[in-house]
Amino acid sequence: LFVLLPLMIITGLAMSPSMNSVLPWLNDVLGGRQTARTIHFTVMVLLVGFFIIHMLMILAAGPINELRSIITGWYRTDPPAHDDSSSERSA
Repeated sequence: LFVLLPLMIITGLAMSPSMNSVLPWLNDVLGGRQTARTIHFTVMVLLVGFFIIHMLMILAAGPINELRSIITGWYRTDPPAHDDSSSERSA
């Protein structure tokens, strides 16, 4: 995120024609407006993928438990299942 978000801002500025007067070297560094558009779109796809993957991870772990752990710092785990058949055999 610390790389992708600043890159998204820089490529967005490079695509703006009005930024030629303020930062004329920016398009040269990025290889032109079309390359800036391509980088901007690729970064957008990566950020959306990052978001979707993290939402799926939250759903897989249980959203209520995740929210509880964010707020309180406690993560609830289920106790190990107690097998009643083993206690009957020993008696």
